[in-house]
Amino acid sequence: MKRLLLFLLFPIVLGSYPVESDYRLNLDMDSESESKSGMKTKFSEWVPYRLNKFQPKFLEDYYELYGLNLHYGENDLRKDIYFLKIGLASRFRHPRNALCEIKDEESYYKYRLLLTMHLNLQIMRAYMRIGSLFDKRFVYFHNLDFAHDLKKSFNVARGFYKEALPYWKVAKENAMKASKIPKDINLGTLESERYEIEQGKLNFEFIIDDHLERLDKKQKMVEEYLKKNPDADKPLFSEEDEKPQSENSK
Repeated sequence: MKRLLLFLLFPIVLGSYPVESDYRLNLDMDSESESKSGMKTKFSEWVPYRLNKFQPKFLEDYYELYGLNLHYGENDLRKDIYFLKIGLASRFRHPRNALCEIKDEESYYKYRLLLTMHLNLQIMRAYMRIGSLFDKRFVYFHNLDFAHDLKKSFNVARGFYKEALPYWKVAKENAMKASKIPKDINLGTLESERYEIEQGKLNFEFIIDDHLERLDKKQKMVEEYLKKNPDADKPLFSEEDEKPQSENSK
């Protein structure tokens, strides 16, 4: 009985003496100070959060990452090639989440063919653009002072032009398959590309072969110059010349 009375009276006695604290919590402006530096950090900055990051999963997701600026460099083109190649190895979205309205299975099949065609075309174009960065439209007599560098640069350009050709063949194959399906897909640009490929108006094999043929003539010109001037088959500026004067004076 005594224990029961003590149990009932204890909260009453405790409640009659308010507990005070010097610490006041302010969720908006509360801060904790470090002992050494004395710098303060807001309470809100201690709260963990998660960024809403876009995680590509389907082919269309990687296609939407593709984008080429007006002024682009080799790194921009390589990045686009990287994402587009991953996209080609990824599966397509569900038909209800496609880039256009899909009404039946036949339309969905043509939709997949057109997207595969278009991604291969974009990869091919990117390779050709990289090749053009190492190519020259014309080789003038004063360019031959850099004949050694031109020889190396033209070999790189040739490699990228040849790398583009297989992607054109795959794009053409998919365009021909899509042309046999009598369905209209609400992707005007892709349908236009398919039609031009089918009619022979768009023929990148001819364009790539033309680039390689022109490159052969320029390489021949450089090789003939280097045969007459074998001493020119080395970098115009040595590594010592490219070092700053302060390093050379040491």
